[in-house]
Amino acid sequence: MFSSKKIIGLDIGSSSIKIAELTVNSNGAVLDNFAVIPSPPQAVNNGEITDTVLIAESIKSAFKENSFRNRNTCVGLSGTAVIIKKISIPRVDPKNIAEQVRYEAAQYLPFDISQVTLDHHVLPFSQNADNMDLLIVAAQNEFILSYLQSVGQAGLKCSILDVSSLALANIFELNYGKTTEPVALFNFGSNITNFLVLFQGEVIFSRDIPVGGFHFTNEISKNMGVTFDEAETLKISQSHQQEVPEETRTFMNIALEYVMEEIRNSIDFYTATANGLTLSKAYFTGGASLTAGLIDHLQDNLKLPFEVLNPYQVIKTNNKKLTPHYLQQIAPFVAVACGLGIRQVEK
Repeated sequence: MFSSKKIIGLDIGSSSIKIAELTVNSNGAVLDNFAVIPSPPQAVNNGEITDTVLIAESIKSAFKENSFRNRNTCVGLSGTAVIIKKISIPRVDPKNIAEQVRYEAAQYLPFDISQVTLDHHVLPFSQNADNMDLLIVAAQNEFILSYLQSVGQAGLKCSILDVSSLALANIFELNYGKTTEPVALFNFGSNITNFLVLFQGEVIFSRDIPVGGFHFTNEISKNMGVTFDEAETLKISQSHQQEVPEETRTFMNIALEYVMEEIRNSIDFYTATANGLTLSKAYFTGGASLTAGLIDHLQDNLKLPFEVLNPYQVIKTNNKKLTPHYLQQIAPFVAVACGLGIRQVEK
């Protein structure tokens, strides 16, 4: 999990791009540099980069303005074009696993198996003599190519392609250690909410839920007849408990019910396939987690305790630009980028 050579964590989201550079040591990690910039409008849609040139230009400018020197990056993928699934296969010789996984994945995936890049990880528990459990990760090649093009056009090298939810697991384990009970992690983004379950240091479930802060803003915009930017301002003002028109709260609540139902459905799906591994707690992060009423509503309706994920429990900084006040401001946005930045790259 930890780097033997420094690498830049690059988290490309629908509303913002986050860049993190860390040094990992025996005591945890040091955040050497961090930047967050707005994503170009409509350049990323549900995890898919639709304008590689705009994204590349934004990344290049952010690197220059924030004096990043390392050109090796670890890029996170998320969205509906990425599938993470736990499967059970007949026990086979380790050298034949990849072939068996590809055969099994063809039955599960909604994509043409010839058009995807596939990887797998053998889960060390819940094994029996006849079967073995694996976590498979698949992403469409066309989707991957758009990320590689954006990074390359920015003058960088994509040393590692990761998955955002797995990066979230990395940063959680760095800060909290391995869990003895299943815990849920949520990263509430603009268009996507990363949801995963960790147990004994392993990701046993992961799903990218296509809901986020956008749905609140869109509900306000379409029902109140205001622009998207004006609706975003109303949403943020409501979250800061500032005075807004009364109907703002009404439409926020409509979106809240929709988002909660989508999250409940994903938790129900996990529960149905978890073999009795009941969730004990949930940790949350992400910019959309600041939305008024979201966490309280989820906690009350799901009967599951929610706690903010603190990305700085073992991460320190020596960069004077990263003041305590600024670090607190960006805390909801750093988890995935830092999780990417602590990935291992060969010397």
